[in-house]
Amino acid sequence: MSTKKMLFLLALVILALFASGCTEKEPNAEEIAAQLLEKQNSIEDYSYTMHMTYYIGEKVVENEFKTMYKKPHMMKNFVEKPGEEEETLVLSDGEFRWTYAKGTNTVMKTKIPKTPELTENDYLLLIKTTFNDTNVSLLGTEEVEGRKAYLLEAIPKKTGEQTPEYSMKVWIDKETWMFLGYEMYDSNESSKTLISKVEIRDLKVNTGIPDSEFMFKIPEGATIKTMDLEEIELPEELSLKEAEERVGFEILIPEYLPEGCEFSYATAYNTSETTPEGQAAEKVVLTYKKGEENIVITETVYESQAPDAAIMNTAEDITINGKDGKYLAFENMKILRWKIGDVELSLTASLEKDELLKVAESICKDERKGEKVKP
Repeated sequence: MSTKKMLFLLALVILALFASGCTEKEPNAEEIAAQLLEKQNSIEDYSYTMHMTYYIGEKVVENEFKTMYKKPHMMKNFVEKPGEEEETLVLSDGEFRWTYAKGTNTVMKTKIPKTPELTENDYLLLIKTTFNDTNVSLLGTEEVEGRKAYLLEAIPKKTGEQTPEYSMKVWIDKETWMFLGYEMYDSNESSKTLISKVEIRDLKVNTGIPDSEFMFKIPEGATIKTMDLEEIELPEELSLKEAEERVGFEILIPEYLPEGCEFSYATAYNTSETTPEGQAAEKVVLTYKKGEENIVITETVYESQAPDAAIMNTAEDITINGKDGKYLAFENMKILRWKIGDVELSLTASLEKDELLKVAESICKDERKGEKVKP
């Protein structure tokens, strides 16, 4: 789970505790942020095993990895299997972040920015998001892995005619304020269906993890690519014509868009300098807007084989114009992935599934001639 997701869940705890009468007066956002920072400042290191379960209809998909963290910037995510050598996925030693692609035996060595990834203002923003978007209630306390934990329920606020599509139960350790797990439910008027859960197992806090745990061992024969995030410029916003001049493949344009949705801008770039060996690609991102809502279409042509997107392993199998694809819904965000010829497509928006498929099905071309045709 990302750091920002963790902080968001912690923000829910603070809101619930104050709302349930733990103080004599209602605190403001700044006071809540100060409380959160105070709790986090007492944690010097931690380790745990994260077990994730996704429920897709009749299918159950499970993943597990281990995490270690030590202040200020040391972190390791790895997979440990009995009788096998530990496989490091991502490791930060305080100066560099190392990412290993086992399939191509490639190591990405990334210089960690001097500017902190999260500041006090970021914490405050997360708290305000909780206030604005979510109704939180404290359901009580439960014991998780031998730890007493707060059990909270978080439900997005209803906006207009839109009914919240999900709810969450969140467990937070009462002693350390560490995240202990969550369950996410697909909510409707009549029932709740469990769609995913995360369990934090074997949590250990402030045990004095040695720095040696965060030394990356470069695999024998591995190719090393170095990148400095502070030197990378963000892609510029382009017109469709400008984007077409930047890439060596035909950009596919949707013939159908929801009413009021218009093209905003495109970006186009090559990832050869920022990805492991064998995963370089040309990429175009098309952004369409309707008010504050975005429809984002990403088109990618890889030099060799596309990397596996682990999150899509939990997605629903679908068909788009006779092509196999994947559909994934996470909270209010929906993702479609499929392929036309050599082009890998991803469509991301908050549209309903039927509307999203309608946009996707309007993106097609005559693969024999390389010419786009209307459906």
